[in-house]
Amino acid sequence: MKEKNAKTLRDALERLRSHEAPASVWDGIVGGLKPVLSDKLPTYTPAAGVWNAISREMEHTDEAVAQQRLAKERRLPLRKLAGVAAAIALLVTIGLGLNQEVQARQTVSITYSQEVAPAKKAADWNLDDESFDHAFAEIEARNEPTLNNLGQELGELTEASNEIKAMLVSYGEDDPGLIRKLGEIERDRSDVYRRIIVEL
Repeated sequence: MKEKNAKTLRDALERLRSHEAPASVWDGIVGGLKPVLSDKLPTYTPAAGVWNAISREMEHTDEAVAQQRLAKERRLPLRKLAGVAAAIALLVTIGLGLNQEVQARQTVSITYSQEVAPAKKAADWNLDDESFDHAFAEIEARNEPTLNNLGQELGELTEASNEIKAMLVSYGEDDPGLIRKLGEIERDRSDVYRRIIVEL
């Protein structure tokens, strides 16, 4: 059992005063132990036949233990052989099962082909230029302040649209940022064009 307060106990034992008993005390203890207990008991010597019987009994016991050990050793190889045979039978069964499964599997073949993607259709951003040109001509012919302001706004949006179109030609027509910006400018141009048509 482990002492819970071992440190406290050790500290307390170390603080105790040491005391040496006088030599006469030890002489008294030795004198109190005499006569020794073996001196008080009677001695008895058994007959020789008793020892012979015990010796024969021990020999018979040793022989019985040796025979049991030999019997176990004889049985052990039979158990090992039975275990090995069972393991081999199990492996053969599993092997036959896997062989049948592999033979029953169907073969799968994968075929693929490449198709040519359709050519990209270039966006035609100049569809409404003819109608915008006609609007510019009408504005110049009338020379009214409201129409002149709308015409100036349409002209600025047309210049911005032409710049974005030039960038698309230079940097490629796949830039989503430029296409989005061009779409916004074209919507604004259409809005100004509608207002010009209303004024005309």
